[in-house]
Amino acid sequence: DYASVPIIITDTVKILPARNEVPDHDPRFETVSQFSHSITETEVVFYYIKRDKDLEQIKTEYKTQVAPERWNRENGTVTVTIADDEITVSTSRDNRLALVSKVVSGDGPYNFKFNDGVWAEITKTDLQNIITAIDTKVQEAFDWELAKLAEIDSTASKEDVYAIEIAVPVVRPEFPGFERGLIPNA
Repeated sequence: DYASVPIIITDTVKILPARNEVPDHDPRFETVSQFSHSITETEVVFYYIKRDKDLEQIKTEYKTQVAPERWNRENGTVTVTIADDEITVSTSRDNRLALVSKVVSGDGPYNFKFNDGVWAEITKTDLQNIITAIDTKVQEAFDWELAKLAEIDSTASKEDVYAIEIAVPVVRPEFPGFERGLIPNA
């Protein structure tokens, strides 16, 4: 309770509020670390200094954003044609496991409900074609991730690292012109 501090227990033991004095810095290129502190009768102040990040640290930090975007690309949908009908199929890991489970359990045919609520009778061959389409999309996502990591590794300057686009800006029809993260109530 900041209204009750400082709390004086003895002449040498007190509970004081703490305050951080952090200099303005660009977290993409700089980091801060505690440098010193001061204790007064009313507070403790921690002082920080900023230092430049080296190129390898920036690359390492930026690369952590690649795998989540690969996951977004991997976990979407594909459209496949079954008996002249286009069907939307989830590429999620759970759905992949369910489809593989059906392939190994017998020859079918199976009644299967897909993402768009469409029921279709599918054979083992249909299932294999669906799995192949999903695997192609998933492999494209992993190939993209590997290429993006190599692109980051090949940069020669700190600015070049941040010039690499990881997540493609998404424009939602209900909010044209807004990029991902800037959509109201998203």
